[in-house]
Amino acid sequence: MTIPVQQSLAGFIASDADVSFTDAGTVQVRFRVGVEHWRREQDGTFTKLDNSFHDLLISGKTAERAADRFRRGDQFVAHGYVDTRYAEPPARPAEREVYVARRIGHDLARTAYDVDRTPASARQAAQQLRQVEGLAAVGTENGHPSAGAGQVVPPLTPPVADRPASLRPGASPGHGIGL
Repeated sequence: MTIPVQQSLAGFIASDADVSFTDAGTVQVRFRVGVEHWRREQDGTFTKLDNSFHDLLISGKTAERAADRFRRGDQFVAHGYVDTRYAEPPARPAEREVYVARRIGHDLARTAYDVDRTPASARQAAQQLRQVEGLAAVGTENGHPSAGAGQVVPPLTPPVADRPASLRPGASPGHGIGL
């Protein structure tokens, strides 16, 4: 059996996360990313060339995690594919290449970090408990009473109607890469 491979991209995050939602309500995050280029010289040394900059698009849960965990300057490795997106006129250029990442992580060779091997379900339960305790300590959160015994904790993500217009499903933030 052959090894399944995809295109990969290694680089650095060059912009803040641009979070938006699709018409179906799926989270999308766009980053402007930079890629370093080097030329090997005959004597074995390397000469740094100008960086190139590209658009990176991530969707779904991976997008939510990337928006929380990546900051400008972070080194990453992603795998996915290159796609051509067409902008609405009068945008220029009318078409633009975008790297669509299916998976993304910090570059192990260039980033120091700790690994949390706690199962995801245990991490989520602990996070929900901290949220409930935080609401109880504050008393109210965004006009909602704190959660007591038998009460339902309101979601931390505001309902669609309470989101800013730029973050509602189907709405464009009015800036970005014209996708």
